[in-house]
Amino acid sequence: MAESARACTQSRNPPVSFDPAFPDIDTLAIQTCDDAENLNEILRAYTAFEKLIETGAPNDSEVLAPTRSELSALLGLLNEALVARIDAVNAVAGDMRRALQSGSIGGLLPSAT
Repeated sequence: MAESARACTQSRNPPVSFDPAFPDIDTLAIQTCDDAENLNEILRAYTAFEKLIETGAPNDSEVLAPTRSELSALLGLLNEALVARIDAVNAVAGDMRRALQSGSIGGLLPSAT
């Protein structure tokens, strides 16, 4: 485990000439480490969900209580999804504003800045 963490840390410096169509081994190693880290966060979030909705042993509250890291992972995923949706709405609204301002009624809209 420590070896893989060290390999991830050592391979964080991307090569000078990066071509996204043909990634080199360092780039693939970095991406693999990042993907594994993301999957671990998702696993912790699902574990929190499972503990919150588990009905098998309702009397054992210690086993069913999600840990802080599991709840943090859950909230992190929810926040990321929310931010992505907000960013998408903002991007579309900005595109609509620019399209309207470039048209004949553009002077009627307040400035976005």
